[in-house]
Amino acid sequence: MLPTYRPTETLAVALVSVLAQAPSAAEMQITVVDDGSPAGLVEDLVRSVDPTGRVEIVGHGERLGLAGNWNRAIDLARGELVHLLHQDDYVLPGFYARLERGLRRAPDAGMAFCRTRLVDGADRFLKNSSRLAWFAGPLRDWLAVIAERQRLQTPAVVVPRATYEQFGGYRDDLCQALDWEMWVRIAARCRVWYEPRVLAAYRRHEANESARLLAKGDVWPDVIRTIGINAESLPQQRRERLTAASARWHAASALRSAERRLEAGDTAGARATLAHAATLVEMAAGAPRVNRVRHRWQAVADRAKTA
Repeated sequence: MLPTYRPTETLAVALVSVLAQAPSAAEMQITVVDDGSPAGLVEDLVRSVDPTGRVEIVGHGERLGLAGNWNRAIDLARGELVHLLHQDDYVLPGFYARLERGLRRAPDAGMAFCRTRLVDGADRFLKNSSRLAWFAGPLRDWLAVIAERQRLQTPAVVVPRATYEQFGGYRDDLCQALDWEMWVRIAARCRVWYEPRVLAAYRRHEANESARLLAKGDVWPDVIRTIGINAESLPQQRRERLTAASARWHAASALRSAERRLEAGDTAGARATLAHAATLVEMAAGAPRVNRVRHRWQAVADRAKTA
C-alpha cells in the first residue's frame, strides 16, 4: 500500500522496486492511495512504469493528512500482511519473501521489520541502520529498546492486518512520531520479528515530511506528547524507568539540535528547542546520567542568552 500526496518521480522508483519482486495480483495487492493530489499527477507517474494496470490507484478529493491516509490505506488492504511504502522510499530484492517467511515462522508476532539503507535525495548511500541482532528471529526485550527511541523506518516494516484490527490505526493527533507510537504499542503486546538483512531504503532529504517538521519546530512538542502516550502502553512496573530513559535520550538529541541552530545563527530556533529540552530533562528525572544532560542544557542555554 503506497499512500501518496503530490508525489515526484520517486513514486515511480518505489513502484519499480515493488513490481520487480511482486507475485501475481491474486497473491499480492499493490495500491497507490492518493490524498488529493492534482488531477492526473499520480495516474501519469504510475502508468509510466505500469501501463498494464497491475497497480491499483485509489484517489480521494478530501485530504485526510498523513495519519488519515495511512489508515485509509490499511482499510483498503485486502491481504493478510500490510506494507506501507512511502512515495519517497523503496524496497530491495528479497524484502517481501524474507519478511513474509519470518511472519509465517512466528504467527504470534505483531510485526516484522528489517534493517534499512538510508540514502539522500539523489539516492546516494548515507549509512545502514544499526544491526539489532545477528540472526533473524523474534527480538529479545524489544520493548525496552523501542520505548527509548525510534529505531526503524516505516518502509522496513510489515504488519499483519490482524494487528491493526486488534490494536487500531495510527493516531491523527501526532504529526511526526505516529509510527514510533505504533511500534511501541505493538511491542508492548506482541513479539516482533527482526530480519538483519538490509532490504528497504529510506530517503532522507530536505523535502521529506520529517525534515519539514524539524525545520518548523514541530518535532519536539510531538515527541514530548508521544513519550507520554507511549507510557500508557508500558507495563506499570517498568513505566517510570523506560519513560525517563526515553526523555533523557530525547533531551540530549534536542540539545544537539539547539547547538546546531546556534551555530547556524538561528538563535530564536535554538531558544525554542531549549525550552522543549528543558521539559524533556524534567521528564527524565531519575534516569541514569540525567545530571550530565541537565548541566549540558545549562551550558547551551547560557550560550543562547548571549547569542
